[in-house]
Amino acid sequence: MFEPGHLHISRIRLLPSDTGFSLDIRYSIEDQRKGVDFTVDGTVNDNEIHERFSLPRDTAFNFASNVDHILRRHGVLTPEFMSLTAHHEYDAMFEDIRGRLHAWNGEPIDPSHLK
Repeated sequence: MFEPGHLHISRIRLLPSDTGFSLDIRYSIEDQRKGVDFTVDGTVNDNEIHERFSLPRDTAFNFASNVDHILRRHGVLTPEFMSLTAHHEYDAMFEDIRGRLHAWNGEPIDPSHLK
């Protein structure tokens, strides 16, 4: 479920071999729109997650990659996290971040921000 500044995603663990999770991804824009601060809180297979990361303005739209790396460390595979059924919520989050940053298509990326 998406609301500006917050995305909640969950998946029920049906079988012991499944991955179940309930996660809240929150974000806020830094002063002068120079970047975005993210927190990922929740559970994966009943294990708690509390992680933070920040992205500069020009790479903030790549947030899903950072969240994916966090979840992989906790045993969640990419297809489970980036399910097509929730894709519209990721799109809404992307558009909300872009609007809050007053970003535009074609805005340059600083190569030093790429890892």
